[in-house]
Amino acid sequence: MPICQHCGVEITNKTAPCPLCQESPVTDNKIRRNRNPYLKDDSPLTTKQKVRLFWELSTILHFSALVVTILIDLITNKRPTWSLYAITSIAASFVYITLLCFTVKRLWIFLPGLFINSLGLLVMLDLYHNGVNWFVNPGLPLTGFFVLLLGLVLYFSYRTREKGFNIIAAISVAIGIYCLIIETFVALALSEPVSLSWSAIVASSILPFSLLLFFFHYRLKRGTNLKKFFHL
Repeated sequence: MPICQHCGVEITNKTAPCPLCQESPVTDNKIRRNRNPYLKDDSPLTTKQKVRLFWELSTILHFSALVVTILIDLITNKRPTWSLYAITSIAASFVYITLLCFTVKRLWIFLPGLFINSLGLLVMLDLYHNGVNWFVNPGLPLTGFFVLLLGLVLYFSYRTREKGFNIIAAISVAIGIYCLIIETFVALALSEPVSLSWSAIVASSILPFSLLLFFFHYRLKRGTNLKKFFHL
């Protein structure tokens, strides 16, 4: 049956023009050779398009949450009160998502942006609660070391060709180190002597696990068969 080249409508009369767009009909074989300009591209979305779509959806959700929070607080309290905490957190969350969507592959932008946004969030939350107190210690050093360790893990992940157990091991090592840092600066913030207890246990437990993962990864890379290795 003839098909209109321009709109894809089937035409019963071979000689009659298309009743929709008034163009002359063509056969099925010819329509395949002529791309219909009215049909949309139904190819799957690329990763970049998916990320962009996710960011746009996140923008709508964050903006909606922001407006609703402000309106509820103004209606109930006649002025911003508790909504200041929510507004600051929502704004920081939007910046985090933006950084993850567009700059995570560019560490020289992602890490400073992450650090500045985190500091801004912490200092604002501290200001809302009787001025700047816990932001200086432990907030500032803990944020700085977190961003530093995250940057080292991401750099290692981007530089290594074979990704597997080694990435899990690197993350585990970073967690163990960060536990030591947390206990140290929390003790300093409380004006207590630094005595590593639970963090030392966590770090000492993670270290053998990480070394085992590194061993498995780089032995497997050389073609080691685990069944033969364990004599199974």
